[in-house]
Amino acid sequence: MKKPHFLKNPVFFLFLLITASSLTILIFSFLKLPETTPAAGNHLRKLRNNLTEELGYFGKMMIEMLPEDLVFTAFVPSEKSFSRDLGLKSNNSRPNKSQEDDDGDNTYAVVSRIMSFAVVPYKVEEVDIGKEETASYESLSGFTLKIWRKRNGSGLVVNGVETEKMGLKRGKIIAHIMNGVVMDSDFAQSLASSTPQDEDDP
Repeated sequence: MKKPHFLKNPVFFLFLLITASSLTILIFSFLKLPETTPAAGNHLRKLRNNLTEELGYFGKMMIEMLPEDLVFTAFVPSEKSFSRDLGLKSNNSRPNKSQEDDDGDNTYAVVSRIMSFAVVPYKVEEVDIGKEETASYESLSGFTLKIWRKRNGSGLVVNGVETEKMGLKRGKIIAHIMNGVVMDSDFAQSLASSTPQDEDDP
């Protein structure tokens, strides 16, 4: 009895075997794909809500200006600091404004300027700073940030401003909530001269 032609040619037989195996694996992998789209969507929505709760209205605005897939550390003013030091009052009912539809309100410009002073394109956590060390980093605007550990307790001090809460993460971004605003003296002076201060603020 004669052998079939393809059994006489080992290369052709091997090719058929690999093709059949690949097709089988492909079919099974398509059949067993998990349906995770709705859950992932809910998780993302929850993440965005948590971001607002943790960082506040202006802090969330500041972090959302940064791409999540690149490493940044942001020293975000607390909601109280945005109000006390920058004169920005949060109104969560208003929609997020872009630079184009600012309508004379310079909120977006102020927040983006603060971001340029208070964000460094590196990972900076407490473990990255030695106990008696003062580390120096350059912000996005070229402003120098001097960072050291708090003398008493845990946390960091950035140009004299202490952290309130540390290590919030969104993608590759690390956010530290600050008890004050990290900015240069020229910008602080221009804000002081242009922002009316409320006498009855605590």
